[in-house]
Amino acid sequence: MLLLVAIPVFLSCSTKKNTFTRRVYHNLTGHYNTFWNGRESYREGVDQLESTVTDNYNKLLPVFNYGTDQEAQSLNTYMDRAIEKASINIQRHSMYFNRREYVRWIDDSYMLIGKAYFYKHEFNKARRTFEFVINEYKNNDIRFEAMLWLGNTLIQLEKYNSAQSALDNLQNEADKNPVPKEVRKTLPLVRADLFIRQNKLPQARQYLEDAIWLGQPRKVEPRTRYILGQIYQLEGELYKASEYYLSVIKKNPPYVMAFNAGINLARCYDTRYGDSREIEKKLTKMLREDKNKDFLDQIYYALADIALKNGQDTLAISFLKLSVATSVMNNYQRAASALKLGDIYFSTREYEPAQAYYDTAMQVLPEDYPDYKQIAARTESLSDLVANLVVIQTEDSLQRLAAMPEEERLALIDKLIEDLKREEELRKEEEEQQQALADMMNQMNRGEGTSGPTSGSPTGSGNWYFYNPSALSFGFTEFTKTWGRRKLEDLWRLSDKKAVFGEEEELMAADSLASDSTQIVSTDPYKRETYLQDIPLTEEQMAASNEKIQDALYNIGLIYKDRLVDLIRAAETLEKLIERFPDTPHLLLSYYYLYLIYTDLPDPQQAELYKSLIVKEFPDSDYARLLTDPDFFRELAEKENEVARLYASTYQAYEDGSFYTVLTNSNRALDTYEEPEDILSRFAYLRALAIGKIEVADSLQKALENLVETYPDSEVIPLAQNILDFLSAPPDTATVVAEEPEIVHDISIYTFNENARQIFTLVLNDATVNTEALKVRISDFNGKNYKLDNLSITNILLDSKRQLVMVGSFAELRRATVYFQAIMNDEYVFSGIDPEDYSGFIMSQDNYPVFYKDKDVEKYLAFFREYYRIESP
Repeated sequence: MLLLVAIPVFLSCSTKKNTFTRRVYHNLTGHYNTFWNGRESYREGVDQLESTVTDNYNKLLPVFNYGTDQEAQSLNTYMDRAIEKASINIQRHSMYFNRREYVRWIDDSYMLIGKAYFYKHEFNKARRTFEFVINEYKNNDIRFEAMLWLGNTLIQLEKYNSAQSALDNLQNEADKNPVPKEVRKTLPLVRADLFIRQNKLPQARQYLEDAIWLGQPRKVEPRTRYILGQIYQLEGELYKASEYYLSVIKKNPPYVMAFNAGINLARCYDTRYGDSREIEKKLTKMLREDKNKDFLDQIYYALADIALKNGQDTLAISFLKLSVATSVMNNYQRAASALKLGDIYFSTREYEPAQAYYDTAMQVLPEDYPDYKQIAARTESLSDLVANLVVIQTEDSLQRLAAMPEEERLALIDKLIEDLKREEELRKEEEEQQQALADMMNQMNRGEGTSGPTSGSPTGSGNWYFYNPSALSFGFTEFTKTWGRRKLEDLWRLSDKKAVFGEEEELMAADSLASDSTQIVSTDPYKRETYLQDIPLTEEQMAASNEKIQDALYNIGLIYKDRLVDLIRAAETLEKLIERFPDTPHLLLSYYYLYLIYTDLPDPQQAELYKSLIVKEFPDSDYARLLTDPDFFRELAEKENEVARLYASTYQAYEDGSFYTVLTNSNRALDTYEEPEDILSRFAYLRALAIGKIEVADSLQKALENLVETYPDSEVIPLAQNILDFLSAPPDTATVVAEEPEIVHDISIYTFNENARQIFTLVLNDATVNTEALKVRISDFNGKNYKLDNLSITNILLDSKRQLVMVGSFAELRRATVYFQAIMNDEYVFSGIDPEDYSGFIMSQDNYPVFYKDKDVEKYLAFFREYYRIESP
């Protein structure tokens, strides 16, 4: 700036000097204006990101939040302008002589380009720019800023060792030389972010404390203190965590941060050092404050946390239910509250409510949630358990109805129908009242100048709760839009249910559990036939009902034993099965599992009892031999390995087209071995296919029919039956009757190279899509979002009916992926085009000539889905 001020002094000099001076003056003022415009555009983009990006306060916050790739996409207009202006500034105004730059703002222009690329999430371009600045301006203080941003960029690229080295180099420079104040203050924050991303919390904590000691800007310090509080809370240092949360509140941060600091401060309550009554009083007050309508779920969760610490489990469950019920906008909190409830019920072995809350959590649980796979597995196990319990409940109630005199049974059903009608009338009245209240709240909201609810009416355990009158309008409207008019009851998501009553209980069952062997006469809940059709009134129907109960009891026993590891419940269930159905086909396996259960408990007396029952009642079984012959298991394993090896070689022979070898090996296996049936059935299937290749179709059909009869429960039966259906159908309808086999594409013609340049490709129906108009819209999209990428748009005929439009190319696969997701979801680009008339995907330049020669779009899409792992819309 001193140079700019001094220049006018020379304007009174000679004409020649004046001309030179004016040129220098205009050069300097012009390049500053260009740089200023670019910098302002960059700042606008950063401001927009800060206003749109959101933090998940349920997780440890990152030190910096640069948004997702999709959020970065929205900054392209701002950042492209910044890059464009900075580039013009360098090209037009740089004065570089004798390895020195004489124009002040050129180095800043390079930094502006690097930071703009950084915010666009084009981290490799940013990295190269910062490395250039470091190497080009070795004697300029701007190299320190470039070193800091280089370290930050390497962190985003997850090159943590390289980032550590870059930041260490900067630290060494800072120890020897005066470093700009902003760089010195920001360095420990970047180091902390590096360690947080690697889950090295003690190291991160040290650098965060250093950052606070150095002093941070008003917007940065509260976040730094909040993260320190989170780390101490995770480490169990609740007193230190409380200190930092309290300091956050005192710094007057944004309300969301202040609120979460207050919630975490409450959750840091330690029963050893204080009384919870004051904290509970504050939280209860927060529940009544209008500004906390969107945060009720978190407040209830904090109250539940305190109740659990105080040993008030019943109160904690009540608060957690309220947390789930009031969770409207925060899916993460809803999942956390539901999981906590599920864990409580699971720990007390109340599996049915546990399943309901685990299922609620899984509806919104993100895949990056801690222990996601274990939670999903437990939910699946509990769902299978509840499904089998429902089978028993349903069949028992139907059998009780069958045992009633007909007159009494019909009277009970008629009473049920009358009760349903009365409930329907009450429900309609309730809905009318709710709608009237919702309309009133809508009018009030419009009158107050507000729009939309701040708290909704969420689901919990299958029911909707309307706690906040201001939410009734939105909740009722959205619920009706999605689900229609539904009765407030269990299984409300199922529109078609059948109910039967025992003497003093109501039993509900979804229509999907109806007997497969019974023809559905009616699904109208106001007709007798709906309730009579599944009642087992004949011996065959009663036998089928008993079979369902036996299977369900057996399944429940195994779920308790193997998946929930509740050995006592497993033993009780299997013993109940044996007591209720002494001749059950599951008797041998039930004995054996009971032997294993009592061995593990341990209960040697009961284990010996079931061992003796197996040896006495099933002396020729493998289980009896296993229990009496220590070498039997080893011999059995050797035999199974022998069969498996023979099958592997037989399957390879089939793959090689050696059908006579397949036939010989299959015959040998089927004649020699009696088990295991799963492998023998596969031998029989390969044998049938080989016969089909060698002999006539009749021989194939006969071999398959023999397979279906001999191994009815084998996994290969659907495959065999599919071929039989095809062979049995009349010639003119065979293609209709036969189920179309799944097409397996040979994608080996393509190669996946993540380092190759990529092309965005569209295949269009030439008859229905205006290719030129589409290219114009793509050009508009590129101009708005990818102005600096210099993307070309070309098209070529793929064949007589299809056009190929290509956009590219992209040097990075990640960049191509972001472009694909953005353009494929852009309504403007594909406006007026039927989704059936185009397919979009990414393709490497190496694969393009292969695809153009092959022309099989479905084959390439199979390759695309397999290797690129992104679905084409």
